[in-house]
Amino acid sequence: MTDTTFEPPGPGPWQQDEAHVPHGFSPMVEELYPESAVRGFSETFARWGVLLDTLQFGIVNGFLYQQPQPFDVPGPDGPMAPEEIGAEIGRRAGVAADAFESKIWHDVMREWEEDLKPSAVSRHRELAGVDLAGLDDAALTEHLQACFDHLRAMAYQHHRFNASAIIPPADFALHAAAWLGEDPRSMFGVFDGHSPASGVVSPELAPAVDALAADPDAATLLTHGGDPAETLRAVRAAVPEVDEYLQSVGFRLVDGFDVTALTTAECPQIVLGRLVAGLEVDRDEARARSDEFAASLRARVAEENRALFDELLEDARAVYRLRDERGLYSDMSAFGILRWALLEVGSRLRDRGAVTAPDHVFEMQTAEVLGLMAGSESPTAAELEARAEARAERVRQGAPRYLGPPPPEPPPLDELPPPLARVMGAVGFGIDGVLGQMEEAAGDDDRVVGIAVNPGVYEGTVRVIEEFDDLFAFQEGEVLVARTTGEAFNSMIHLIGAIVTDHGSFISHAAIVARECGFPGVVGCIDATERLCTGDQVRVDGAAGEVTRIG
Repeated sequence: MTDTTFEPPGPGPWQQDEAHVPHGFSPMVEELYPESAVRGFSETFARWGVLLDTLQFGIVNGFLYQQPQPFDVPGPDGPMAPEEIGAEIGRRAGVAADAFESKIWHDVMREWEEDLKPSAVSRHRELAGVDLAGLDDAALTEHLQACFDHLRAMAYQHHRFNASAIIPPADFALHAAAWLGEDPRSMFGVFDGHSPASGVVSPELAPAVDALAADPDAATLLTHGGDPAETLRAVRAAVPEVDEYLQSVGFRLVDGFDVTALTTAECPQIVLGRLVAGLEVDRDEARARSDEFAASLRARVAEENRALFDELLEDARAVYRLRDERGLYSDMSAFGILRWALLEVGSRLRDRGAVTAPDHVFEMQTAEVLGLMAGSESPTAAELEARAEARAERVRQGAPRYLGPPPPEPPPLDELPPPLARVMGAVGFGIDGVLGQMEEAAGDDDRVVGIAVNPGVYEGTVRVIEEFDDLFAFQEGEVLVARTTGEAFNSMIHLIGAIVTDHGSFISHAAIVARECGFPGVVGCIDATERLCTGDQVRVDGAAGEVTRIG
């Protein structure tokens, strides 16, 4: 595949989403996901008056590229007239002003907490509770269709909350930074501990950890060694709360956004690690630290701005958990449920000789899977095996970060009406906090430079995580170096001395866990996994954003 070419999926500039999908999409997810996600972006931008119509998705050789779509992009009838542009900016400024005046995030959180999240959780458990092995082929096909529809719905649900999850926290950080004359990225420490779903002990995990803490004999089962699957079965039998935890999140992906990623139930070592971490972590430390940090900021803010400081902080903290919950309780669960159904299909197709391995079902689109289930002879097992090999090679080679011409400079915020400037400033800053990274690798042979996300200096041994299974070799006190991190890494949090990533910025998962747990973090380095090797001795300076090889 060395001759793979990367052409832009359309006119204009495109950026690869390395933070969420560093390995690209499988063919089925290419088909199911983008349209629903784009629809969600359209709705969330419209609700806030953002000067973008949506975030367009494009797939190139399996890799996800994104492009912001300004409202004034020329259409079939040509460009908008200046007076039309002015009128639309005025209208959107009014929407933005109303959003801040009415504090629409209160309605958003009420809708999420009282309706959409519980409905999604109920549907997840309903679909995940189906006895797949007990279904005949017709019933399994019907169930598979339901899983396709569920993933589309959950992709839309995730992305329709994007702006509401981003704007209030970013708006607080920008205001506080302006009052203090500091980098707004440093303000995000005020949110540590305010997103329980992304903490070491999630709401679903807490009852299991509490039960183990009250039963020392059962807790000793976690670390007695032996086969992880057998150990977890024994723990589930001894502690009903652990069994309930697996029932409630077993279908959720441990990392990533694709049916190719493993689910929690498939990773007994991850579950055991989470339980051990939960027993060792101080659950109140992160929030206490963030409260102390917020108080120190407030004390330095001028008296006339403190009331607004308090108001913005309260609102931002109230919505902050939506950043993680909208994925965990939406598409990360729907992906896992679809994965289980596909693996059942793959097992049946393997038994018929239609595929050589159950996971080759991930190399098909929906019509092809349904066709093979109905007796079609295409695609063949050999074709699917070749597809799997080709996709693995593309993942190994990677993809360029940018396609097309350089992105244009955004309009100066001071030229926009104030409410719109406030919205656009927060959106731009928030997106950069998730997708941003160094523009190019920096440092030298013995120094890797990235984005500083949590201060402190730590010296230790590097452990590069290239594949999922590398997590299980991680030793206490090592420096975790990975392309990016996700929920799976939470099982190792109690062991980490410092964290370094290739991708992501100051509100990436790695940045959040570094702040939550108080260890140094440097993210967005681009090529730390290539320049550092397992066994290297390094010094991680989380304030300077530097990783220095010392042996």
